[in-house]
Amino acid sequence: MFDDMLKKDEIDEINRQNQQIHGGFASDCSIKTKNGTFVGKKVKNSLFFYGIPYAKPPIGKLRWKAPEPLPESDEIFEAKYFGASAIQADYEGSPLKHHRQSEDCLTLNICTGSKKTGQKQPVIVIFHHGDFSYGSSADPLFYADNFLKIYPDTVCVTFNYRLGILGFIDFSEVPGGDEYPDAINLGLLDQIAALRWIKENISAFGGDPEKITVMGFEAGAISISLLAVCEKAKGLFQKAFMFHGSPFETYETPKESRNFAKKLMRETSTTTMNELVNLSAGQLKEASQKLMSESFAPTLDGKLIPADVYAAYRAGSASGIEFIIGIPGNETQVYKSSVGNEKYGNFMSETLAYILNYLDAVSPEKANDVRTYIEEQTAVTSKLEVEANIVEQVYALMTYYCAKELAESGNKVHLLYWGVKPLIEKLGSGTVDVATAFLGNREAAQMYGSVLNYDISETLQNLFRKFKDGKTMQLYNNEIKGIAAIDWKEFPQALIVSEKSFQCGLIADRLTEIKSLLEFFAK
Repeated sequence: MFDDMLKKDEIDEINRQNQQIHGGFASDCSIKTKNGTFVGKKVKNSLFFYGIPYAKPPIGKLRWKAPEPLPESDEIFEAKYFGASAIQADYEGSPLKHHRQSEDCLTLNICTGSKKTGQKQPVIVIFHHGDFSYGSSADPLFYADNFLKIYPDTVCVTFNYRLGILGFIDFSEVPGGDEYPDAINLGLLDQIAALRWIKENISAFGGDPEKITVMGFEAGAISISLLAVCEKAKGLFQKAFMFHGSPFETYETPKESRNFAKKLMRETSTTTMNELVNLSAGQLKEASQKLMSESFAPTLDGKLIPADVYAAYRAGSASGIEFIIGIPGNETQVYKSSVGNEKYGNFMSETLAYILNYLDAVSPEKANDVRTYIEEQTAVTSKLEVEANIVEQVYALMTYYCAKELAESGNKVHLLYWGVKPLIEKLGSGTVDVATAFLGNREAAQMYGSVLNYDISETLQNLFRKFKDGKTMQLYNNEIKGIAAIDWKEFPQALIVSEKSFQCGLIADRLTEIKSLLEFFAK
C-alpha cells in the first residue's frame, strides 16, 4: 500500500539532504544552538527542523565507537530534510525501504510553535519502534504534521540511533575487539547522547529542559525501561510513556551479542576488527540483510545498564519518573508484517523456545505447565496459533510485571490496556493503532492497514495532555462530547480501551489463560 501511495518525486523529496548555507537565509525559520544555526521551514504556525545532528557522524575511525559530542560552531545549516535512517535490514512491509540509509544517522527532528513566548513549553521525545534492527524517525507513523494541533504549547522531538550490527554487538572475542568496549550497547548510548543534546539545546526551540516526557513503542519502550535506571541518563527525562516493551526483552549476558559478531565475520569473510572497520557501508548493509532474522537487543552488561534492572527499580534507581505503561490485547500481526509470512512460523517457534528455556532455568514447573497447555490447545487448533498465543501472553505479562515492579518501588504508574480490535481483520497492530491514536497520524494508520478511531484518539490525547502537564489523570462528564467521566487511577487499576467504551479496572486475568504463568509474573 505504501509503495502505491508514493510517487517518484515524493521519494526524491524525502531523500534530499541538508546543506551548509553560505548566503542569506530566512531568519524567522532559524534557531541558533551551540553547534550551529539551523534553518528549518515554517508551515502555518509551526516550525519544523529536520536532520539536526546531535553527535559526530560515527563513520571511519568512529565506527562502533561511543557517540562523541559535536564541537561548538557558528556555521549555518539547512534543517529541512530528514537525516538518513540507520543502516538496517529492509523488510518487505516496511514504509522505510525507500528512505536512504547511512552510518551517518545520528540526527533528530524538532517541531515547535512559530510564535515566540516567554514561557518554556513541555517537550515530548519519541523513540521509534523496530526490534532494534530496523526503524527510523522518518517513519510516517511519527510525522509531526498535526502535532501542535493536538498538543499546543509543546515541543516534539524524534531521532535516530544505531541499529542491528552497528548498534548492538560484542566484539570482545574478536582480535582487536578490546578497543571497542561500547559496541555492545551503542544504540542506547546514542539515545542518551540525543537526550543530552535535547536537554542542553531545547530551550532555544522554546522547550523546557526540566519537563521532558519520553514516549516509546516496542524497542523504544524497552529502551526507556532501561534508561530509567541508567546512571548516564539520570535527569534527562521526568515522565515516560512505554507501550509494549519491558526489560525482559534484553540479553542477560553478552553471549548472544558475541554470537552476532561471529556471524557477521562469517558473512563478511573477516577475521579481525581492522578488517571489519575497513568494510564499506554497502558491505555492512548487505550483511544486515543476510542477518535480518537475528534478534538484536541491548545487553544487561552491568556497566551501562545494571545486570538486574528490577533490583535497580526496587533500589529506587528510577525514582522521580512517572510512567504510563501500555499493553496490547492483540499484537501477533505486527510480528507477521515484520518478518513476513514465510518466516513467521519459525520466528514464533524460536521465540517460544527462548521463553521455555528461560522458564526451565528459573521455574521448571511453570515451563511444564506451558508445555501441557500447548499439548491441550493443539488438539483443537493449529500449533502456530497456539505458539503465537503463548508468545503474546508472555510479552503482555512481562510488561505487566515491569509496571508492577515500578509501582511497588514508589513510582507513579498508570496502566493502559489496548483491547481495540483492528477494523480490518488480520491487519493493523496495537503498536501502530496506539501510536496513531496519540499522535493523530491518519495517513500513517492507513499505510499500516489500519484506520484511526477519532473518538478513542481524542480521549487518549486529552489524557496524555494532562499527563505531560502534571495534571490529574481524570476526565469529567462531557469534558469530551459523548464520553463519560474517567478517573484513571494508578496501578494496579488500568484504563481499558475497547471500540465501544473506556473502563477502569483490573486486567491481570485478561493477560493469560495459563494461571501458573500469571502467578509467576505477579509474585
